[in-house]
Amino acid sequence: MTGQPVIAVYDIGRTHKKFLLFDRQYGVVTESSTKIPDIADEDGYPCEDLAAIREWMQTVLREALQDTRYDIRSISFSAHGASLVHVGAQGQPVTPLYDYMKPLDPQLRDNFYALFNGRETFSSETGSPVLNMLNSGIQLYWLKHTRPEQFEKIRHSLHLPQYGNFLLSGRAHADITSIGCHTGLWDFSHHRYHSWVRDQQVDDRLPAPEAPTVTDNVRFGDKTIPVGIGLHDSSAALLPFVYTAQEPFILLSSGTWNISLHPFFKGRLTADDYTKDCLYYLLDKDQPVAASRVFLGSEYDHQVKKLEAFFQKTKGAYKEVQPDAAALEQALALQGPGTAFYPETMGGTGPFPELQGPAPDLGRMGSFETAYHKLMLDLTWLQKISLKLLSDKSPVNRLYLSGGFLQSELFMELLCSFLPGWQLFIAENKRASALGAALAVHKSWQDGPLPEDVTPLVAFAPRLRADLSSYRPF
Repeated sequence: MTGQPVIAVYDIGRTHKKFLLFDRQYGVVTESSTKIPDIADEDGYPCEDLAAIREWMQTVLREALQDTRYDIRSISFSAHGASLVHVGAQGQPVTPLYDYMKPLDPQLRDNFYALFNGRETFSSETGSPVLNMLNSGIQLYWLKHTRPEQFEKIRHSLHLPQYGNFLLSGRAHADITSIGCHTGLWDFSHHRYHSWVRDQQVDDRLPAPEAPTVTDNVRFGDKTIPVGIGLHDSSAALLPFVYTAQEPFILLSSGTWNISLHPFFKGRLTADDYTKDCLYYLLDKDQPVAASRVFLGSEYDHQVKKLEAFFQKTKGAYKEVQPDAAALEQALALQGPGTAFYPETMGGTGPFPELQGPAPDLGRMGSFETAYHKLMLDLTWLQKISLKLLSDKSPVNRLYLSGGFLQSELFMELLCSFLPGWQLFIAENKRASALGAALAVHKSWQDGPLPEDVTPLVAFAPRLRADLSSYRPF
């Protein structure tokens, strides 16, 4: 008896590693998740345990292939894209999986950006803010100039999604969505690797860029399965909506980072925009996606803990706070010096990278509920500014919200008030990155068009409707 036809997808985040099986209609058949503790690189800095990731990937696939309930017809990958796996001639990693937050020597950093005659030119040519090791291309430059013996052992440098394919196929690929995501590797004007890649002689480690629809036929026992080359997770999360869109939109993918993605952007990012955490992603060589980022989820978690401690609330008390007109009115009355929630974890990021100020006087706020409403006002205002960096240049009025901030009805209420005339839609699929990776290789295992309902959207109907046109916390 033949098992149920499915596609297997690895969705590899920095914290959670997931393995999912989707049916022909792209409903989730089964899902498993794991957290793999960090180890340390040779400098003692935390990094992901690549050997453990590899073992997990092989184990979950082997078990799925042996499960007679399922017939795996294709395999795909989504992963965070700022991490490079450097493999040697025998296919084994020759360095740790360095963390993209690893500190960079200031002199080496300045030498790298000097290749472009300055940071402004770097950003305008490569479509990325200056992000140090988060510009994954700089990792190759860093290795060449600080770890020359290891650099010489590298045969292929693969972004993490493509390393997943390499584990199964033994072939080296570079997916355009991974190359185009704030790597500093891509020349957005000439649609090719930037000239510094060749000038610094790192080009022979990088495969030619390919579309995320590419697959390899790989033998598993007595069957051959198409294996996709993988996608950067933010681009993967966008694909389901792009494939089914009837009207232009911006997708706000929320979580630790809130990333606004504008696939219909017709403007042009300026030098000032890059300093405010704007950048380009790629869906294809000729399809840039403008984006703006703000470290909102991290800031939210940090500030909520402080509120709970001050008001002596149990952990998680914020989850019980519902949008309340009276509490919002009280919070609005607090607008002014001494009550603003200045960012404390967002330095160097977002639309105001240098924004600093004193902690608010929580004693003036009266109650936990009012303080929470004031916090959300200030954070949502930052989100509005980040969004409008894109929409002011290329107007749309439809916003799709996915991810962690769907849990906050107050955030959605305030976002609607800050964006009058916009329509907010809830994208309830919590597995958008995995779904996008599956849809990218749809033709590898199915005939015919995509199902029409793969991206259900629910219109959000606000109730508070506050006038926030003049609100400015800082």
